[in-house]
Amino acid sequence: MRQRLKTKDYIYAGAFGAIYIILMMVLVAATGMIPILYILSPFLVGCVCATVYMLYVTKIKKFGAIMILALLFGIVTSTSSFISLIWALICGIGAELIARAGRYQSKKMFLLSYPVFNLTMIGPFLMLGFAKKHFIEMCEQFYGSAYAQTVDRLTPEWIIFVLAGLAVAGGAVGVLTASKFVKKHFEKAGIM
Repeated sequence: MRQRLKTKDYIYAGAFGAIYIILMMVLVAATGMIPILYILSPFLVGCVCATVYMLYVTKIKKFGAIMILALLFGIVTSTSSFISLIWALICGIGAELIARAGRYQSKKMFLLSYPVFNLTMIGPFLMLGFAKKHFIEMCEQFYGSAYAQTVDRLTPEWIIFVLAGLAVAGGAVGVLTASKFVKKHFEKAGIM
């Protein structure tokens, strides 16, 4: 029995998507002032945004919900490059397939899907692999020359692999914390 997304699911998707994206943007803006924290943002966002993700996927247990969140994330983060949007969709498909393997009922599969979903956070950094000069120029435009030089020094050619590891680790830490938080506060209250 395949359940399709209904109007209320799209409303939930929009609401949770907005919360997730605003929270992510606040974190990136807050960390963006310090180059090393900016580089660590995939880890930090994974740790903090996991609760919103877990509430979202346990509320809308249907195929397509995770893809909607990935699409919204990709649209917001693709301002500098369309590659970020494509990457977000790839990560969304991966997370969606993991959740689907648990038939959208398995908490374990939801927990496993988030670190994959959090790989969306490296989308904006993918430019470091194919257009680093442009990435550094954009940093200079927004934050100045000293900031851009520091980011340049902190991002060797292989940094994308480190960022992917940070995203997965942040997702894992975040989802374990979120799982306990959701159980303690939302399940006990009867909300979930």
